[in-house]
Amino acid sequence: MPQSEQSSRRLRAARAAGFWGWWNLSRLWEFFVMPRPNHFHTKERRSGSSSRAWRGYLVAFGAALLLYLASMSPGVLWQDSGIAQLRALRGDLYGDLGLALAHPLYYLLAFAFQWLPFAESAFKTNLVSVLFGAVTVANVFLVLRLVTGHWRGAMVGAVALAVAHTFWQHCTLAEVYTVSTALLSAEVLCLLQYARTGRARWLVVLFLANGLGISNHLLAALSLAGYGVMTLWLVIRGRVRWSLLPWLGVAWLAGAGLYLGMIVAQIAAGASVGEVMHSALFGTRSASPVLNLLPDTRQLITSGLYLGLSFPTPAALLIVPGLVALRARELRLLRIMLVVLLAVHLVWAVRYEVPDQYTFFIPALVLLAMVIGQGADRFLQGRSRRWVYGLVAAAALPVVVYVPLPGIARATGVQLGVSRSVPYRDTYDYFLRPWKTCYHGAERFAQEVCAMLPPGAVLIADSTTVRPIHYLQLTGRWRDDVRVYPLLEREAANAFILSEQAISQELADGLVYTVNVHPAYLPRWLRKGYRFTKTGLIYHVTPETSPP
Repeated sequence: MPQSEQSSRRLRAARAAGFWGWWNLSRLWEFFVMPRPNHFHTKERRSGSSSRAWRGYLVAFGAALLLYLASMSPGVLWQDSGIAQLRALRGDLYGDLGLALAHPLYYLLAFAFQWLPFAESAFKTNLVSVLFGAVTVANVFLVLRLVTGHWRGAMVGAVALAVAHTFWQHCTLAEVYTVSTALLSAEVLCLLQYARTGRARWLVVLFLANGLGISNHLLAALSLAGYGVMTLWLVIRGRVRWSLLPWLGVAWLAGAGLYLGMIVAQIAAGASVGEVMHSALFGTRSASPVLNLLPDTRQLITSGLYLGLSFPTPAALLIVPGLVALRARELRLLRIMLVVLLAVHLVWAVRYEVPDQYTFFIPALVLLAMVIGQGADRFLQGRSRRWVYGLVAAAALPVVVYVPLPGIARATGVQLGVSRSVPYRDTYDYFLRPWKTCYHGAERFAQEVCAMLPPGAVLIADSTTVRPIHYLQLTGRWRDDVRVYPLLEREAANAFILSEQAISQELADGLVYTVNVHPAYLPRWLRKGYRFTKTGLIYHVTPETSPP
């Protein structure tokens, strides 16, 4: 065969293969992204009445509330959740970690929940997260119901968020984030109503909600930047009058006034402006994680894993048609702002290098659920109800994934970044399963340690394990003859300023115990010259020169 004819055949074969590949890609694009004629829903997309939308809202709220009530922690907790329970019990609005971590709106709500006539304080503090998590899921349902005009995409988006790992987990603990997400989703509702009606009052409510968000958590400042640019654009285009700007400022100050008032109060009390502003922006921590601009490769990979953990389902593929749906001209302002908010919150979380980085993806999870819901609505146009039920089941699939996940991670040796184990807290189960149903590990630990310590003992704990002990102290269930460091009077880790001389007699008498032996959680002077003997859940501290 002549070489020219052979080359010609190869060229035709390559063209045919290329055509076949592009044809398959186009078919996949059409299947997943392009809408079909709407045969199974004969009414117009916006024919659903407001009453039906609100009935759907109540159903979504009730279902989410039942889920989170069933999966919430019933009692005292470790770490940051333990701090929240202690502050709620003590009525502490400021805390000990700086203004940036004061979260005054959350704690005012937690204080109010203490008046409920049932259960103990820890349960009532956990209940704040349950309630506002359910509000967030219902808000997402309502946004999608009003944007798409149908319940199908709204249900898929709401279910995807309700069982997203990190969001679900923080609905079961005493944490501030679900109050933030309830306000963020309310802000999106305000944007939707403004885009639909053009009434400026919705912008006023939007800035009020964002101000309240600032009083809860400074993550709301990320959204504020986008709202500010949007408002200026609306003014320049003549869609909003200049005279509205002062009202927007007043509304925002009314919401943020709680937090701003705390800043002013500290300056008025004599603190330097520089110290107060550092506290207001960064707390007592270093500013470097906040000011970090570019993530490294490890952060990018870890961020992808965090997002995958929250959406381990084929329904996550609906993000693609959801983003395509955001290009529609209808309600264009809302769609543009959704993209802006999602981008800002995602970028912030990806580059924020802190041990609990995964928690800062929670606002992005809420916005991604809205994108998934719009993608589901676009995908389901013209398809039968079996597809609807199939997508709802796919959105709920993470529940099935999280059941075996701890065992799989344990068997394969996956490291979760937790430096040490804690009694009655299996690292894989506690962090990889979002539900905390019937979890009493923290309280059991504190009660058993209290029972085993001899009279006059000194216990050196750490910022994780001391929280349930402090809770028992505040509720009168800890022995008065046993001293605990860090002290209850200070939330900061004052075990590190505990001097050897202060407990010299107890050291000589063999009455000093520590919860763990990790060097990072011990006073410097205790790291050398002492022997640590495992005694039940804790360690007995004795001088190395003494007989074992």
